[in-house]
Amino acid sequence: MKRVSALASLTALLLTPALAQSAPPDLTGVWAIVGYRAALKTTDGAVPPLTSEARAVYEKHLADAARGDRSFDATTLCLPPGLPRLMLLDKPFEILQREKAAYFVHQDNRMPRRAYFSEPLPDNPDPLYLGFSVARWEGAALVIDSSGFRDSTLLDDAGLPHSAALRLTERYQLDRDGKTLRARFTVDDPKTFTRPWSAEAQYVRRPGFEIPEEVCAEKLTSTHPQKRRAK
Repeated sequence: MKRVSALASLTALLLTPALAQSAPPDLTGVWAIVGYRAALKTTDGAVPPLTSEARAVYEKHLADAARGDRSFDATTLCLPPGLPRLMLLDKPFEILQREKAAYFVHQDNRMPRRAYFSEPLPDNPDPLYLGFSVARWEGAALVIDSSGFRDSTLLDDAGLPHSAALRLTERYQLDRDGKTLRARFTVDDPKTFTRPWSAEAQYVRRPGFEIPEEVCAEKLTSTHPQKRRAK
């Protein structure tokens, strides 16, 4: 009897570290980006590898913005910014981690987003501003795959375009201190880029921070028929 009890205790002792190691980290909380940049760069600091046609579109966006014309940007009409742009804004967001889905609630127009666990990406999802997202755990990393994006959104605040063929993979990893969240965005869009590429971002946890209500409203002005403002 004692041998059985001792064996059970040893088994439990050996399994406990493994179970603890397999449990995913809790990313629930409010996060804010570190070192906001309007233009996305690859992990080696270069401009993403655009096709010649897409490069011409991007350069026109940059030139228009330099003249104060952002008519190419649908967020001026209070439309959603798309991804990964929404994750790169200089505004906090909250992650609500649950068993069946990871939820993101953004300060920007209180934009909600969800990524379902244990579900495959649909073959031909209806185009959405934020696409259709599914999540999984790879060890301690939260990985989110998304597709089905409207091609009217942009990848960043500078005006980087994409097509409806965009596939986005996000990988979020919590540092050991539990205060820093690192993200890697991998873009695969053969109609816009010559090859898949990745960019990175870093966020810090904001304990006790309450995301303020921000509502996008359309306002008539003399310089632009529709201008975005926050109430």
